[in-house]
Amino acid sequence: MQIIGPQRGNWLWGSVAEVIAPNIDELPGSNVKRKRVQAFAMEGKPTITAHRSSREARYERLRILYQISNLINSTTNHRLLLRRILDCAVRYLQASSGSLSLIDAANPEFLHVRAACGASARNVRNRRIPIGKGIVGRVVALGKPVRVNNVLECEDYLPLRPEVRSEMAVPLRIEGRIAGVLNVDSDRLNAFTREDQQLLVAIANQAAKVIQTSQLYDALTTQAARLEALIAAGQALIAPDSLPSVLQRITETVQSMLDIRLCSVMLLNEKGELELSAVSGGGQHYTQRPTLHVTNTLVGEVVMGRAPLQVFDVRKAPRYRSRRMARKEKLASLLSVPIIYNDRPIGILNIYTAKPRTFSNEEIQLLNAFASLCAIAIVNARRYQEMVRAEEGLRKAERLSTLGILSAEIAHEIRNPVAIISMLVHSLMEDGAVAPDRQKDLQIIADKLERINRIVTQVLNLSRQQQPRLEEVNLNQVIEDLLFLLSHTLSARSILVKKRLARTLPMVRGERGHFDQVLLNLMLNAIDAMPRGGIIIVATRRATRAGRPHVVVSVRDTGRGIPEEIRDQIFEPFVTTRREGIGLGLFVSRKLLSQYDATLSIKETNEKGTCFEISIPIEVTPQ
Repeated sequence: MQIIGPQRGNWLWGSVAEVIAPNIDELPGSNVKRKRVQAFAMEGKPTITAHRSSREARYERLRILYQISNLINSTTNHRLLLRRILDCAVRYLQASSGSLSLIDAANPEFLHVRAACGASARNVRNRRIPIGKGIVGRVVALGKPVRVNNVLECEDYLPLRPEVRSEMAVPLRIEGRIAGVLNVDSDRLNAFTREDQQLLVAIANQAAKVIQTSQLYDALTTQAARLEALIAAGQALIAPDSLPSVLQRITETVQSMLDIRLCSVMLLNEKGELELSAVSGGGQHYTQRPTLHVTNTLVGEVVMGRAPLQVFDVRKAPRYRSRRMARKEKLASLLSVPIIYNDRPIGILNIYTAKPRTFSNEEIQLLNAFASLCAIAIVNARRYQEMVRAEEGLRKAERLSTLGILSAEIAHEIRNPVAIISMLVHSLMEDGAVAPDRQKDLQIIADKLERINRIVTQVLNLSRQQQPRLEEVNLNQVIEDLLFLLSHTLSARSILVKKRLARTLPMVRGERGHFDQVLLNLMLNAIDAMPRGGIIIVATRRATRAGRPHVVVSVRDTGRGIPEEIRDQIFEPFVTTRREGIGLGLFVSRKLLSQYDATLSIKETNEKGTCFEISIPIEVTPQ
């Protein structure tokens, strides 16, 4: 038998003038009268009444429940399944609309409307209803069905649609606990009878079994997918790769496995601070956050306690220092677990959600399992990097050895012509064969020939340490001489030089040729970085470093900057940005300065230029 409209079937319509309401307990204000004059007959709405035989009613009820139980086979889509259950209830009870709500797993104090149909669907879909509020919320609080024949006289009713007059709601029970509420309403007064309520309870009981089966299926499907992803991720993470690549793959995999806004890995650095090492899903506000101290931060507790930490809403957590950042990045709940290797914490794995919620035990266990994989992957990546560096060191050693052999071969070829040129220059100077105004140029030529001879000797002796010849050196004078030497090149390249030399700069002790070589190398690098012209700023000043007086020299250009991928290796041999370069200039420069306990470093580099800084102690002991 099928419930149909007044034009079809064996229902009795027009002859029914009155229906006697059963003796039932109802909410205050429902004002049920025993006689419902022309209540359903005039509106053409069928109901389950005494006009149907008890056998037909039982058959119809069984058919409805059987049809609902079969819904589990109709779809694997949980949301669609709930909608079909609700459609059945609304259709069989001839309601105007209805909703099916489940208790929010993330926030059990609320009911989440998961399905809605009929006239009220737009107003209630995805709505969250506090437990105990409204008729639906009161069903959970009371733990029993609620039927209201006139919602206008019910204080608990939440008016979502003005046309509603009657409402009925029953609990959904799964394994003895209330998991949600099935609710129907009507635009008619006194629309639902006791038999309707009994039928809705039966529908809800059967629907609860269907929902439980669907939830178990979804849980198993999710667990299987996570297990497969975990196995695949484990295989990928143990593959040899660089640490940044491994960390990025970790965050991307976790974000794809869980319904989260952001995933990040923070590793402990040498200072014992948590440093952001990789992130997936975060914007610039998150990626630019500073390092965090372990002792006085919220996430530091994860490292100190070696246990997971979850925060329901970081935007409101007093101990979470980056609340402003969290609001900008739309971050809400945080789950952080430690990354531990050999019983020693090496970092933390964080996940954030977009909306506040409580993380399930399954999610915590999954993230802990992934953190264990991360620890192995991070250690393997670090060992892989050490192996790569060792291999690279061997290759560089071989190249340096080859360079030493080649240097010995070419030394004779270079020194002979240099010696001849030097003798001719000295002869010209002694004979006065050059005009007086060119004598300075001739002296510079003689000095540079001597420098060439020393460079050849240094390359030959690169592998063995030799004591430099110490003398008092005026670095301001060194800079002036080099700029005079480079004046033609600077003019031809349209490069402007700005000198900011300290007037009372102390003398430093060292070999003049070493400082000539280092500063000339930095100036030539600056010229090469500005093929279309620019500005070089050379500055000297006195400073105190680690309690010792130093002379500081800086060379700044407005060139293209050093590429990020080679910044960390720029002082290693054979690293260069020039196609024709061999990459020994900065390596040799730093090696020469190390003899005087001096340092050469990159103070700044970006798309607007680069600044190198030399710091030389005034009183030195040759190393």
